Amino acid sequence: MTKSYIWTFVNRFLHILLIVTFLLSYLFSDFDNLFYYHALLGVLFFAIIAFRIIWGFVGTKYSLFKDFQFKGLAKYLFSILAIKEKHIGHNPASSIAIILMLILGILIFISGMLALGVEERAGFFAKLYFTYDVFSYIKDLHEFFVNFFVFVVVIHILGVLIDKFYNKADALDSMIHGYKNTNINESVSLNIFQKIFFASFLLFFIALFFYLLYPKNQIIGIKDLKYDFSYMQNEDYSIYQKECGSCHIAYVSYLLPKKAWNNIMNNLENHFGDDASLDEMDRKAILSFLEKNSMEEFNTKFKANLKNENVNEIAITNYNFYKRTHRKIPEEVFHSTKVKSRANCQNCHQFAQEGFFSKSQII
Repeated sequence: MTKSYIWTFVNRFLHILLIVTFLLSYLFSDFDNLFYYHALLGVLFFAIIAFRIIWGFVGTKYSLFKDFQFKGLAKYLFSILAIKEKHIGHNPASSIAIILMLILGILIFISGMLALGVEERAGFFAKLYFTYDVFSYIKDLHEFFVNFFVFVVVIHILGVLIDKFYNKADALDSMIHGYKNTNINESVSLNIFQKIFFASFLLFFIALFFYLLYPKNQIIGIKDLKYDFSYMQNEDYSIYQKECGSCHIAYVSYLLPKKAWNNIMNNLENHFGDDASLDEMDRKAILSFLEKNSMEEFNTKFKANLKNENVNEIAITNYNFYKRTHRKIPEEVFHSTKVKSRANCQNCHQFAQEGFFSKSQII
């Protein structure tokens, strides 16, 4: 027996990088203040997936897809606790696991980018925020792909551990130092093209990381903080912004249903305990603007989640949708010197007046 160098630094480095980016992205998804980094790491994860796919055609011998072993999977699995035929590269189980993980990695990225646009109004697909009913399922689909990926990874890890501790094989060790025991020398090495290709990827990966840190990047960032609706350039909106925005932010109109806006504007003398009466002409102009551009007129998650609630309720904070999305936030946060009140959306959502409620933009 001799030691052969089977897995080059490229394979081992990518393996570790893939684990780190996926694991951190997975963990960060449950924390609003880390959500931007969840998306950032998701993009880096996909970059590694994309490189690994290309590497499957131009990489070293045992990295190539044509070297993968797909035949004999059933025999391999049924003999899981027996001494198996030795595979220098990938065995049938790991070959299929890798293909599944690569496919799922692509699906996770695509569904994640779509969900970022639909749910967060950010990234490539930010405009899909206003086509919510068409893509309302995408977040659940993204989570399904992620959980399926985790399932494949767990099975893969169990197989590796059985191979290591029961069959005393060296597959796990080889992913650390690169060497396997073989009958003859089967060592591989990087040619000049492969070295240049990998170095180029590393430079691209580092540049991508720093680019993603820029909040207005084109991939996961908020690209335009201005309203992209022509109606908000009209005179009625200017009056709304001037009169209502003088006491609080001019809340984006699609947050509330038409009936709620009507109730607010027809009862200004008792506006949450204050007299906010306006000149009748201005009141009618603002009401007209709000009714024409209410929740019903925009296909967003607000419309989807509020349509079955009590539309007479004039405070967005009293809707169940608001309560669900803020349920993890301690009550003392809303009474802190920074926030002061649940009505002060802008004190947490820095671009609330512009209609952005992305988790990644919470301050």
